Amino acid sequence: MQLRALSGLSYLIVLAPLFLVGCTREAPLTYVISEPVQELPTLHQEQIESTLTRLFGSPLEPRLMMPSESEGSAEDSDEAKTQEPPLESLVDAAQLAHGARVYRNQCAGCHGVSGDGNGAAAPYLQPRPRDYRQGVFKFTSTAYGSKPTRSDLERIIRRGARGTSMPAFRWMSEEDLNAVIRYVMHLSYRGELERYLTQVAMDYDEEEEIDPAEFFDAMQRIHGSWVQAGDRIVHPRTPPPQYSSETVLAGRKAFLSRGCSKCHGDDGRGQTDWLSHEFLAEQEAKPEHERVQLNRDAWGHIAPAADLTAGMLHGGRRPVDIYRRIYSGINGTPMPGFADALAEEPETIWHLVHYITSIVEGGPVRPEGAEGVESTEGQDATEGQEATEGQEGVEGQEEAAAEPAESTSS
Repeated sequence: MQLRALSGLSYLIVLAPLFLVGCTREAPLTYVISEPVQELPTLHQEQIESTLTRLFGSPLEPRLMMPSESEGSAEDSDEAKTQEPPLESLVDAAQLAHGARVYRNQCAGCHGVSGDGNGAAAPYLQPRPRDYRQGVFKFTSTAYGSKPTRSDLERIIRRGARGTSMPAFRWMSEEDLNAVIRYVMHLSYRGELERYLTQVAMDYDEEEEIDPAEFFDAMQRIHGSWVQAGDRIVHPRTPPPQYSSETVLAGRKAFLSRGCSKCHGDDGRGQTDWLSHEFLAEQEAKPEHERVQLNRDAWGHIAPAADLTAGMLHGGRRPVDIYRRIYSGINGTPMPGFADALAEEPETIWHLVHYITSIVEGGPVRPEGAEGVESTEGQDATEGQEATEGQEGVEGQEEAAAEPAESTSS
């Protein structure tokens, strides 16, 4: 009797969504136009939407087009300046369509059809899924402000991001992986161009058409930033020293004296209490001048410094990964880079890597010999920049030196 009741309940659970949806036909898939574009004058909205469709197509029929190089030289006549140049495809259309299908099946539930981070599951996730439209990717092997390489995107898809809802897709075929990487890049191109054109439209009168050259010049710049990513890989300035208790202790001293503890705390626990409902409610109840000044990222979300003791570094646990976060900072976040601040003492970056590795692997926040070591008062944490798995992590220290430059354009 209980089994029958359970079986009946299971059927109800499975069929419930069908009753809720009913017989209504699903709306056709379309890219969402951003709110800033929707606030523009009608003429500019139509121009931007038309151009985005011409260059990027639709979710079911995506394309990635670029003004033809043969039309690169500007003509003198006013007529030539207002004509839209012929286009050429940057990618194989079949691969892009395949990538769109993989994306809809595996990614859109969190990242949204448009790559805006507003998928059906997004309201229930913390941190929020990435919004690709800004063209900003947090965890890269490249210098601050640069696009990721193809290997960066492959790594995050294959391995996921620890401490987030981004799962690992180790089972994904190479064909699917290459196709979905191409499609994610397509969404980023589209979103970044849309954002740029929104800003450009502000310089035009309501009844004045946006110069088509603005659209295509911007597209060429965006494409160039992706092509150049392979030449922007950060390689450690010096070989890593042997990991030891001495280098860990030196890292602890640098952690306190170089401003890291100003955000991550002397105990390395960061500011993750900022994400709790209780903390936010408490802050809301205070007069504005008494509230903690919460840092935010490029997407407008609260961006607390990481809790290093949690053992979950979103951008990877390899020493070379940690090195790059310290050296370059983290794109789109308040986490600064220490490349300039530590230019005269590059070994200090490795000491910080060893100290953070020690904490992540469960070592003491205050290692033996750290008694009496205190943080430097008045040190500006923004002068510099965030902070493996046993032997696997130590091997990762040498990977950066062997990494060849790569291009994301192919």
